[in-house]
Amino acid sequence: MAKLKSIIGCEVDTTEIRAVELTRENGVYSVLACGKVGLDEGIMENGFVRDADGFNTKLIQLLQGGNFKATNVVVGVNNENVIMRYASFPKVPDDKLRNMVLLQAQEFIPIPVQEMELDFVVAGEGVNDEDQPVVNVLLIAARQNMLEQYIMMLHAAKLQVVDIDSSALAYCRALSSKAPEKKYAFLNLTDSILNFLVIQNEEISMVRSITIPERSEAAVKNLFKETKEGEISEETLEEVSSFLVSETSSSVSYYTMQNMESPIETIYFVTDAGKADVLASHIEEAVFTIPVELPKFYETENLGLTEEQKKEFASCIGLAMQALEG
Repeated sequence: MAKLKSIIGCEVDTTEIRAVELTRENGVYSVLACGKVGLDEGIMENGFVRDADGFNTKLIQLLQGGNFKATNVVVGVNNENVIMRYASFPKVPDDKLRNMVLLQAQEFIPIPVQEMELDFVVAGEGVNDEDQPVVNVLLIAARQNMLEQYIMMLHAAKLQVVDIDSSALAYCRALSSKAPEKKYAFLNLTDSILNFLVIQNEEISMVRSITIPERSEAAVKNLFKETKEGEISEETLEEVSSFLVSETSSSVSYYTMQNMESPIETIYFVTDAGKADVLASHIEEAVFTIPVELPKFYETENLGLTEEQKKEFASCIGLAMQALEG
């Protein structure tokens, strides 16, 4: 593929479409366009487009209203149709690794791999209990019919999808420059999924991708709905806090038991929901030995965006940067 001059990083969730058009010249990134558009209830459900006409109308509104010019796009996905798993495989030559991982992936993915598009990221090397060398990988599996639908919808808007990536990993890339030596956890809450990854020097040593359980689903969806409406109830905040505290505490405890010599130093909490500072303080009270922070993104990049915009579009920027560097 020819080197891209500019590209759109685009992310879709239940409530909105966000996009950033980015260019790179002499190693310097510049934002050419940036915008978002809200999605009416029912357009997106469970990670799928349910109202194609409504989605297309909103996408065109975003592209035209935001004055986007590029036609190449990289799409970020992060919903209940995306599964991430940490796995270890016997160390083999690099040219044989992909075949081995794809052949054995079904052992780690709870959905038939024939229905999934599979990829992986090498997350370092180590040894197993028998002192045999292993390679650790982050497996990423996404439902093929969801990806095909996204490609079709973007193609209808005259956009060419050049890559589909994990929004969660795009966030992590944005954080890696902030804490290059620190072992940190990335905690990301969306309206359908909770991601927990442990990272140091861009190497991932744990991943949990948790679909919001039924007992907490209504509260989490209410949190995002009430954020959009501008007023979050104490009841919603309390229920979501309880869910986050439980899942984060269990994730930290599990990691600590497996890695006593290398503890998590900071948890970076990222969400588009309101009251993130309150949620972060509740999490910190539960994991009292680890500070919980709301990170700032791209502090060393002069992108022409406010701090709030960098946070809001951090994943889109990360998606576009990865594509331009590739």
